[in-house]
Amino acid sequence: MRKRKTSRTAHLLNSIFLLTVLFLSSCQNNKTDADKRDKPDTSWESLTLREKIGQVVCLGYDKNQIMEAGNGSVDTFFMKYPVGAIFIANWVLGNYTTPDSLSQLYIKTVLELSKASKTPLLFSEDFETGMGNAMPNYTLLTAEMGLGATDSPLYASWFGDIIASELRSIGMNWILNPVADLNINPFNHLVNVRSVGDNPEKAARMLSEQVKAMQNQKLAATAKHFPGDGTDYINQHFNTSQMKLGYKEWQESYGKVFQKLIDDGIMAIMAGHISFPAYQKETLNGEYLPATLSPELLTGLLKGTFGFKGVIVSDALNMAGISGYYENQLETEMACFKAGTDILLWPSLEFIDTLEARILRKEISEERLNDAVSRVWNMKKKLGLFDDGYEVVKPVSEDLLVGHRSKATEIIQKSMTLVDNRNNLLPLDTLTSKKMLLCVVSDGDQQAAFTSLKEALQAKGFEVDIRSNLSFFSHGHELNNMAATYDKFIFAFYSNPANPWGSLDLRGEGALTVWSLNKLPHNKVISIAFGNPYENLGYMSRVWCRINCYSADKLSQKILVDGLTGNYEFTGVLPVEVP
Repeated sequence: MRKRKTSRTAHLLNSIFLLTVLFLSSCQNNKTDADKRDKPDTSWESLTLREKIGQVVCLGYDKNQIMEAGNGSVDTFFMKYPVGAIFIANWVLGNYTTPDSLSQLYIKTVLELSKASKTPLLFSEDFETGMGNAMPNYTLLTAEMGLGATDSPLYASWFGDIIASELRSIGMNWILNPVADLNINPFNHLVNVRSVGDNPEKAARMLSEQVKAMQNQKLAATAKHFPGDGTDYINQHFNTSQMKLGYKEWQESYGKVFQKLIDDGIMAIMAGHISFPAYQKETLNGEYLPATLSPELLTGLLKGTFGFKGVIVSDALNMAGISGYYENQLETEMACFKAGTDILLWPSLEFIDTLEARILRKEISEERLNDAVSRVWNMKKKLGLFDDGYEVVKPVSEDLLVGHRSKATEIIQKSMTLVDNRNNLLPLDTLTSKKMLLCVVSDGDQQAAFTSLKEALQAKGFEVDIRSNLSFFSHGHELNNMAATYDKFIFAFYSNPANPWGSLDLRGEGALTVWSLNKLPHNKVISIAFGNPYENLGYMSRVWCRINCYSADKLSQKILVDGLTGNYEFTGVLPVEVP
């Protein structure tokens, strides 16, 4: 009996010993795998000088340019100009096909370029609201400010996950998004609905979840536009913008957002054509340089003080905000690189030839190039581009797309923000609000953009007339008759960054329409901002019913109508302060 018991004990001890060995071995293997992933990849050191220079170039895709420079061959192009990244703009590729076929052309283009390149390529685009606007078979998302209105980290994660899986399905592995700017100045017409809002804590919280979801699917994310846009009203496309905050105030706002994203491992940060007088000491011809040209801001502040180890990419080099500081575009590109930029967005091919010549002549340090290449190379490593079996194109199933659309619909619904509903003007019904006038307030005639809104209202049983603007000068004498004819007036304000280009403030016929709006009975008016929220917050303060809907796409319009008629409760939280 004792012998049997001793045998069982010995067997148990052996089992425990074996399990312990296996566990420790597994831990060691996991540690080794983690070490391999985290250890910097130095294989880039075997690249030729010209190949290294190619890694710091993100070429704007132009088929004609590639064929001309490559003597009619894509392979020859890459032999001459071994670029490491290509931005394939949907508005360029879309010229060669229809929206329904655009995704297939993306895949074909990505595979062709990948095959011709000796090193793995980064493929990038913006797609700030997903791919649905350009390709109807993919998912349409709300603007970033709509996401901010949900105040939900879960939805932020969904947002990033949807974008990542769909972009990977057409071969993109790097997105120039999200916008990490804060909308401090209501008159800034470039940031606006592209940002989460004006609260740095919310921005840091929401963007962090969005970035994690993107990068978990091997899509490199890019926070833009360092040191931060949104405090002045200058559009960087037209002129250099300026960070207006003091350094301490900046640290507690914009700096907090960027530092959070850096701490969480964001792979890239885009430098803006934005100066920062409160921090900068150096000037050129009496002017503070934009970040894209400033060693103080890129090498000193971002890489030094903030300890950013990822890739700094410039904003587009064709913008006026970086122009005029040096004698020509080529010298501007050279200065941008020397300032600490690791990837230049849309430089000339001449940049490659010139940088090579200047490094060989010892006019530019090769250490600067090596720093940039090592950063780019290690971002590619983190994305798995060097792994055996890496999928350049990672297909997405129709079932997954159906799930994406369901999540996008929920996000849009939760973003709808009821600013005012005095005396319970909503929900609308056909007994008290049968006949409506839908007036689109915009620069020019934009009625066609709101066909879905009109049709959705009609499907609910309302009679709807639609028109563009209602200038007081032209129609002021008709307002009393209109008030007697229509039960409700819906004023749809259509104003978004770059649509149209220029200021978002009211002007012309749109401004004169606000005059008419505020002369109508306030209990009959519903004011809806499709995009820029500030017109609704500032000019329509006496109107009984105001709603912020942060996008003007067809899906948002249909979801809005369900809210107007009481199918759901508005839960969106205003993401900006009332000016």
